[in-house]
Amino acid sequence: MIQENIIFGIDIAKGSLQAREKPAYAVVILKNGDTEHHKMVSLHKFMRMVWKEKPSLIAVDNIHEIVSDKQDLISFLQKLPPNTKLVQVTGGEQLYPLTKLAREKGFSFDRFDPDAEALICARLAQMGTGYEVSAFEDKTMIKVSRGRSPGRGGWSQNRYRRKIHGYVRQRTRDIEDALNELSRTSGVTYSQTKTERFGGYSKSEFIVDAPRNLIHISSGKYGDVQVSVKGIERDALVFKPLKEKKRDYIIVGIDPGTTTAIAVLTLEGELRMLHSSRTISIPEVIEMIAQEGRPLVIASDVYPPPNAVEKIRRAFSAISSSPFEVLLAQDKIDFAAPYSYSNNHERDAIAAAVSFYRKNKNKFEQIRKKIPPGLDASEAIAQVVRGKSIEVVISGLTRTEIKEHDVHAVSRKEDEAFPLRESIRKYEGIINEMKIHQDFLKNELVSRDNKIHELEEQIKRQRSEVYKKLKKEKIMQIRDMDIQRLQNKISEKNMKISELNERIHKLKKVRRLEISGRVIPVKIIFSFTKDSILKTKETVGIKRDDLILLKDSSGGGTITARMLANLGVRAVIICNDMSHAAEDELFDLGVPVLKAKDVNIQFDSIEELAVIDPEDIGKALEEWNRKAAIRRMAAKEEWLKSLVDEYRSERRKELKDRD
Repeated sequence: MIQENIIFGIDIAKGSLQAREKPAYAVVILKNGDTEHHKMVSLHKFMRMVWKEKPSLIAVDNIHEIVSDKQDLISFLQKLPPNTKLVQVTGGEQLYPLTKLAREKGFSFDRFDPDAEALICARLAQMGTGYEVSAFEDKTMIKVSRGRSPGRGGWSQNRYRRKIHGYVRQRTRDIEDALNELSRTSGVTYSQTKTERFGGYSKSEFIVDAPRNLIHISSGKYGDVQVSVKGIERDALVFKPLKEKKRDYIIVGIDPGTTTAIAVLTLEGELRMLHSSRTISIPEVIEMIAQEGRPLVIASDVYPPPNAVEKIRRAFSAISSSPFEVLLAQDKIDFAAPYSYSNNHERDAIAAAVSFYRKNKNKFEQIRKKIPPGLDASEAIAQVVRGKSIEVVISGLTRTEIKEHDVHAVSRKEDEAFPLRESIRKYEGIINEMKIHQDFLKNELVSRDNKIHELEEQIKRQRSEVYKKLKKEKIMQIRDMDIQRLQNKISEKNMKISELNERIHKLKKVRRLEISGRVIPVKIIFSFTKDSILKTKETVGIKRDDLILLKDSSGGGTITARMLANLGVRAVIICNDMSHAAEDELFDLGVPVLKAKDVNIQFDSIEELAVIDPEDIGKALEEWNRKAAIRRMAAKEEWLKSLVDEYRSERRKELKDRD
């Protein structure tokens, strides 16, 4: 356990860095066994407390509670005393929940109380839990430069410039002497660059291969010389653990063969490593496993375990685990489902490790709950798995913890007896494992034959049931397809029926108007195009002597005009100007073209049907016939005139030829 004199724990109590109101913090100070609580402390006041107490550690659960970004963090770290470290107790780049971390270390607290969180952060840092936040490399830059610019000056300027450069050179030599002394006593190295100017140096720089707190040179302004001492910033933040992490226990599943697969699980069931290879040897497997942790169990998915697995187990003096019954393929798939794997060999290795973990998961949780705070839970689990009772393990770990605080109290006699105790413990574990295995085999021999018979009967039933189920599913699939096809066909028919009903309704309405004789129906064509004419003909019908209303007559030509004339319509009523070509074509074909403003047309509510008074249309047609007769007479006179003019021209030409 790391022993520190003063440790600060801090947690945000009010506000946030993003809010307008500056945040306030809860601060707890652990000092020589005493605990001080400070509430609603501003960041400025906190920094004054830090410089007053100069703590070794400042513990926080998340650094973003006191800084907003990297530049803010660098500024914060530069303001700290040289030997004060900022510690994030919940981890480095990947954060671990503070409540879960505290529970694992044997603490409990109210997570809604900032003062309690600050105390937990300080306690965890005191135990060596957490990561130091480092934004600077283990190098320091020292810059020595002029404290002011000489300027252009007058007659005495050269003397003044020489004087300043001399001061810079003198300060550079003083720093160089201090660094040489540090190099002699501590082995620190450094490099130097300097810029020589008239009378001395204008500036010089030192790159020292040591962190800032080891260099006892202060920044400041010394007359006309300025000294800057700063750590060199890293490209990215680095999180250094407060103490070297102990190699934890692991559960290893191995599937040997042409392709060897290795799966490593933690005692919490997390997959730490998964690897498979055709060319890997047993020594390489042992080395790979050793890099991941201390193997507590070497597991295989078959019984008895293969020789290769047994060799690896003996190399670590680990416990062997293999299933006492054959793992079915579906069981292996279920075991490996929460993890991702690339092939069946990796799946079998995962299944072997997970099989052991699931059988002992509840036991692991019970052990974690029983051990007192501060004891190593993984070590307790390992000893229980090897055959010791939980009471003996707790007693032994408690004595070990006491010994760690007073190492010199361990006697030479106990050190000599330690290998013997280890051998006894190992053999006790083996004996206990063999007894359990023996009892299991006795029960297994009794039930083996019955189980085989039951499985054979079950296979027969399942084959019959599967065949019936597949046949039924095939029939249902065909029926579902037929139902879907018929439903689609019904939908199409219903749409067609709806369209025809709408058309019948319109035709009945038009027919009633025709039969009444009081008004004459007018059939509406919305645009003077071939498609619109055909659509109106299809929906309401166009027959001989019908009156037609063109909503928009601007787009038609001779073809559409001839199309209307061929339908034998009585007259065409237009709402806007029609092209001359279309109007002339209708005139030549004897189809009257009337203006909508000259007749009194009445529409229904949605303007799909219109009617006209017989007298109004009669008068309009008489007027059109009168104008048409005049137009024909004028055209005939024009034709006769052109004929006479042509005759006269021919006559004059003949007389001229005779002369």
